Parts: sequence; C-alpha cells; structure tokens
Amino acid sequence: MNFSRRDFLQVGGLSAASLTLPALGAEQPILRKAGFRQKGEKLRMAFIGSGGRGGANLSEFYALGEEIVALCDVDKNALRSASNKVKERCPNVRQYQDFRKMLDKEKDLDAVVVSTPDHMHATAAIAAMRRGCHVYVEKPLVRTFWEAERFKEVASACGVMTQMGNNGNGTDNQRRNIEVLQSGVLGTVSEIHVTTDRPIWPQGLNRPDGSDPVPDSLDWDLWLGVAPERPFKAGVYHSFKWRGWFDFGTGALGDIACHSMSFFFRGLQLQHVLTVETVKTTPKFAETYPAATTVKTVVTSAAQKTPVTIYWYDGKTSPDPETCKRLLKGRGDTMGGTLIVGDKGTWYNGSISLNGEDKFVGNGIHPATKDLPQTLPRVKNHHWEFAEAVRGGAKPLSHFDHSVPLTEMVLLGCISQRIDGELKWDQQAGRFTNSDAANALLRPRFRAGWDLIG
Repeated sequence: MNFSRRDFLQVGGLSAASLTLPALGAEQPILRKAGFRQKGEKLRMAFIGSGGRGGANLSEFYALGEEIVALCDVDKNALRSASNKVKERCPNVRQYQDFRKMLDKEKDLDAVVVSTPDHMHATAAIAAMRRGCHVYVEKPLVRTFWEAERFKEVASACGVMTQMGNNGNGTDNQRRNIEVLQSGVLGTVSEIHVTTDRPIWPQGLNRPDGSDPVPDSLDWDLWLGVAPERPFKAGVYHSFKWRGWFDFGTGALGDIACHSMSFFFRGLQLQHVLTVETVKTTPKFAETYPAATTVKTVVTSAAQKTPVTIYWYDGKTSPDPETCKRLLKGRGDTMGGTLIVGDKGTWYNGSISLNGEDKFVGNGIHPATKDLPQTLPRVKNHHWEFAEAVRGGAKPLSHFDHSVPLTEMVLLGCISQRIDGELKWDQQAGRFTNSDAANALLRPRFRAGWDLIG
C-alpha cells in the first residue's frame, strides 16, 4: 500500500487495552494507521460475508475492477458461490470461514467489506480498521449504541475511510432531495412520517424448542460469533431469518431507517435525540421485535431552533386516515414512503406542495426548487465513491461522521420497541435518564472469547 498520499493521524483517546485484540488465542498489536492508494490503482479487497448483501456488494466492487483478494463466510456454500462470481479475473481468491484468521493472514489489504448479520458488524469492522483497513459496512452500521461509539473512536484513531451501505446516498436523486431540504423551502419542519413494508421476515414470535443438525457447510459457532450460545434450528435464523431476533438483528427499524432517514437527517442537520417512545405496538415477545410498531422520536436540528418529531411506522402501517387525508391533500387516506411537514410546505417522496397549493409537484419542475444550485458532488455510485476515497478522493457521504449519529438515532428507537413508555435521552452522558432497563440495552453481551472490541 502506498502511504505517501496522506500523513498518518496521531493515535489518541484509546486505552491501552484497546490497542491489542485477542486473536486466535494470542494478543497482537493491531492499532495500525491506514494508507491510501494512488488514483487509478486497484484496491486489494476482502469481504466478510459473501451471501445476500455480501454477494451484491462483491458484484459492485468486482464490476469496478478492484482486486478481490479474499472471501470469508461461515457457510461454505456461500463461499463457493462468491468465488465463482469473481473467478474470471480473480481466480486465486482465498477463502476463509473465520474472519479473524483472514485478517491475521492477509497482510496487504486496502479495504474490507462487512456484510454479516448485524450482530457481527462492529466486531468485524473494528478488527479490520485496527489493522489499517478502510471499511465498507452494511447498514445498520452496528447493532448497539456502545458499538457505534467504539466504531467512531477506532475509525478516527486509525484514519480510515468508511462507508455505510445505505446505497441511496450515492444517487443523484437523494443528493437533490438533501439540497432541497437544505434550501429551507419548507420553512421550519415540525414533523416527519416514515413508513415501510418491513418486516418481510418472521418476527413477533418465540424461540422454538429443540435443535436440528447443523448443515455440513455451516460453522454454527462462527455464525453465532459474539451472540449468546443457542442451538441451531433449521429455517429459524440462517440464512435470512435472523433480522427480527434481538441477539442478531435490529428489526425493521434498523434495516430500513438507515436508508429512509439518511437524507433528511443530513438535510435538516439533525443532532441529538431528546425523547423516544414506541407509541403503538402489536404484542411484544421476549426475543424478537414486534410485528408492527409506531415509534416517535424527538430530535434537535442545527438548521432550526425547534426540534423535529419523527414518526416511524413498520409492519405495513401508516398514519391514521384523517392525518393522511390532511397531509396528502386529497391523494388518499394511506401513505407510503416519507412525508416531511414544514410551516411553508410539505415534501412527499420527491415532490413538494407549498402552502396554498392543492397538489404535489416534483422537485425537478416545481418553480421553488427546479433552479436551486447543486451543492453536493455527484458520484458514479455509492461503492465507487468509497473506492475513490481510498484512492485519496473526497470523504464519502456515509462516512462515520454521518453514519454513526444516524445509526445511533435509529438504535435508540430499536430500544424503545422493547421498553414501555417515553424514554428521555441525555446525549452528553450517553444514557437514558429514566430507565435502567433501557440503559442495559445500550451495550451488547459478548460471548466468552468474542469480546474483541475492548
């Protein structure tokens, strides 16, 4: 790797314990500064998680022409499939089931892509960053608030480029929506309504009894990773039924909100959560998220004096019919997508309607927005933007300075889905002021031998 592109940052703010990572039974020095490739050079990349989103991310970076050095997946079938995707140009790609072994053996990586289930994001990404690797991490960036704070600390200390996989940030359309919000055309924003069709996986259920034989292709111990031990059950967790389980995923809110809330989080310069409450829910379960919820989050904004109230609806729910009729100006009594209400107008899925107007008009043709100046750079796509940053280009739009606070806001909402009542958040202290039960969920429980973050 070429280190002449940028000077290394000074290491600071990490305890002595955080400078080493227990790896394969031995402590090794692992806090290493990242280097940068020169413009036009191929990146040497490794992938942790190669099925599902991992396979999609692999295809994107392979199409960009990057060098795929190593693949890691706990399931040999996924490894085999991923290897076949890149065999034409990268026939010697090395395969691993344990990412710790991969990171120990692959000494010359530029970047690592993490596309595991949510519970392994932080552990894998932080291990890679501490070895001087830039990281692209699927959304949500991490599973718990504490992990988000550690991610930020290590990324800053190691001087790495990061990108969360909320791909819409790489599109011209999303960047235009940000510019529209930043223009202030809607005036002071009071409320935002966000809906989703998720979950599209099982949740709102109890853990099944018994166990099943583990498939020969799967290393169940490695799949569990940091999570508390539990028996394998066919068709319950692996391969894509894990997202609704507390130990592994973050439910519908964690899955989709990092996509749908990203543009207005940036456009309105949202900052600190004040309160969060799940105001409506289907029955709760001990180990999975409810089937449908409405979450109310009140958050401050650097762009205006008053806070913004965000309403999140999952399980195919939406605001009540009367609210929809009022806000949608006769377009129906249900809404889908995102609606932003200001004192000068309303934004709905890329269209706006200012006060006194009886219909919504697209951003690109509405007289108030069509000629707004372009203030954000346009990029080829989200993956390209990350790769160019590792070659010394501009900081990605979903770098940790954006993805960490966005993810933290979302994760506080996930906690509220498990704890009854309004939760009051103290940003400076990093804790809830009125719920010990909620505070207990801020930090993960690491299985013995897997506390690799420090």
